[in-house]
Amino acid sequence: MYKKYQFPLNMFVVFEKINPVVYTSEVLTPNHYVCFIPLKWFYGINQFIKNELFYNFSTLIEVSAVDTLKYSKILPNIDIILNKNRLIVFNVYYLYFSKVRLSLIMNFNSNQNHNQSIDKLYKNANWLERETSEMFGVYYTFKKDQRILLLDYSKNETPFLKDFPCEGYSDIYYNFFENNLTYINHEFIEL
Repeated sequence: MYKKYQFPLNMFVVFEKINPVVYTSEVLTPNHYVCFIPLKWFYGINQFIKNELFYNFSTLIEVSAVDTLKYSKILPNIDIILNKNRLIVFNVYYLYFSKVRLSLIMNFNSNQNHNQSIDKLYKNANWLERETSEMFGVYYTFKKDQRILLLDYSKNETPFLKDFPCEGYSDIYYNFFENNLTYINHEFIEL
């Protein structure tokens, strides 16, 4: 049985200025709060979570994104949350002192796909932000480590976006005779 905790009052005082939309569920996952915040307040809220006395024992659990290219056709009522933006990027934190899981969700439109990096505040944010930038095309400013994790350096692709083809743009294999990697481009045929 989960012990029910209240959302901390000093967190509400900080969030009062930006007037976020806060969701919670007592039935499915108690003590999990989801906050929709503007992108410009993201780094300031992370500094508050990391440096405040009661929240400095916090951990960044997850950084990821959701591509909402075709959601407005499937779910027309969710357009209030999506606000006709392409990407939704979310960070999930666990606050040990208050035993609360907090999700911060930001909207990205098509011409604004960059965010300020928080790898100075959370050490594991380096790896998580590199994954998000590589797979979804979200770029982080003031980032120390810009190396690519999984994809080839010569390609500028974002495979987790919905407009990326299922087969990819090219096949790659190792050629034993020439002792190198060989790329074969796909030919797309409309049926």
